[in-house]
Amino acid sequence: MNRRIWTALVTAVLTVLGLTSPVAHGRPAPEPGAAAEQVLTWTAGDDITRYTSAPATAVAGKATIVFENSEATGNTTAMPHTLTFDVSDPEYNNDVPLNILASPLDANGGRHTAEVTLTPGRYRYHCTIPGHGEMEGILTVTDGGSGEDTTAPETSATVTGEKNADGAYIGHATVTVTATDAGSGVDRVEYAVGEGEFR
Repeated sequence: MNRRIWTALVTAVLTVLGLTSPVAHGRPAPEPGAAAEQVLTWTAGDDITRYTSAPATAVAGKATIVFENSEATGNTTAMPHTLTFDVSDPEYNNDVPLNILASPLDANGGRHTAEVTLTPGRYRYHCTIPGHGEMEGILTVTDGGSGEDTTAPETSATVTGEKNADGAYIGHATVTVTATDAGSGVDRVEYAVGEGEFR
């Protein structure tokens, strides 16, 4: 989405040494609301080296986890599998102690659900059945742009005009101040000359 950027032009007499750094203000991010519920589905079958399907990414917030290990997902041997989130490795998020055991012969026919709340970061998941150690993966969770934008916009100032041999500007110089922000955008750019007030 294009954001309006106000560009300030300052006319300095003889020199622009008194120009202070521009200050840019980002628009406040939207008020955080209830995250839209998302459904994340893992499936398993006869293979003991990988999940039949698994999500790679998700958005932080509430989510319904679905784990299905049934004839419908390719399990013809009644072999059990688990969907377990690793909570012991500090390299990954450890705030979701998920551990679902599913088999085509269980009371749910191999299809189970769980309600969780995901936080930004990475979750490692795996199957804990002996010999199924290759069944693992990473779920990357982003913040989805919710919450407050705390990253300052990037600002720059360029000066144009005629200079003398010493590099000082002769007459008038034009200063163009700009700012960009990839997050919430730029609401306005303020500048000050010397000890003057910001405008």
